[in-house]
Parts: sequence; C-alpha cells; structure tokens
Amino acid sequence: MKSSSRISPADPYSSLLAAADAPLPCTGGRLRKVTRRMTSFYEQHLRVIGIKLSQYSVLMNISSEPQTLLQLAARLEMDRTTLTRSLKPMVDQGWVAEVAGDDARQRLLILTASGHRFRKQAQQVWHDAQLALEAQLGRDFVANLNAQLDRALSQLKPALPEEN
Repeated sequence: MKSSSRISPADPYSSLLAAADAPLPCTGGRLRKVTRRMTSFYEQHLRVIGIKLSQYSVLMNISSEPQTLLQLAARLEMDRTTLTRSLKPMVDQGWVAEVAGDDARQRLLILTASGHRFRKQAQQVWHDAQLALEAQLGRDFVANLNAQLDRALSQLKPALPEEN
C-alpha cells in the first residue's frame, strides 16, 4: 500500500498528491495568510503595552552590547528599511539608544535601562499571548508547527542568494 493511500478521502489534497506533476496549492500565499492572522492574534495581546509584534521581535533581539543596524537586520533576517521603521518608536520612547561607534559614521544600537524594564513587561505579555495561542491551537500542534517552521527555515536558507 502506498503511503499516500493513508490520506483520508475527505482530504482535499489527496488527489493532488497522487498527481506528482501537479503542484500543491501555493504555500507562499497560505503562509502570508497565516502570518497575518498570527500577527493579529499576538497584537491583540501586545496592544495593551502599545507595541506591534515586529517591534516585540526587535526588542527581544537588541542587547546591551552595541550592535550595528546591519548586524541586527541580519539576525532578524529583516531589511534595513523595515527595521528602521520598527526601531523609530522604540528610540522615541527611550527604550533603544543610538551610540557612536569607532567611526563617527557608524550607527550602533543598544537597549537602554528603560528598554530592559519595558522588555520584561513585554515578555510577560508575550508569555500570556503564547499560552493563549497554545490553548487555541493545542500545545502539540504549536510544538509541531514550530518544528516544521524551523525545518523550513533551515532548508530554504541555502536555496537563497547570500544577501537573504
């Protein structure tokens, strides 16, 4: 018996799996839709402290050690323009500071003392959002989803140009 025969007849993709030359539905489109929905889910929680999910992600990746915008962008796999947009409100709030590097033209970013305090508050809000997500989708499902996403990230990286 073929492994694809274990798929339920009610599975809308079972006929697509049988036709090896036909592509499955667009994964990129589905991921974008899930990303929008997931972002909305987290942001309904983060709204109480006035940040977006993208800002939370940046906040969690800034350290007390000075780092360049390029280093932070590389760690987040985010373009500099988007990162700069996410950073502006955090700089305005005093959570992130820009300091001079060895070269006066170099822009280094650090998390300030108030940024550390705010990050602790944000982590608690994220914690509650994460538990709510796990309650909504099921903890095993979320663990499997995270494992599959990590696998996809590691398998896609070598297929992209180096600047990605």
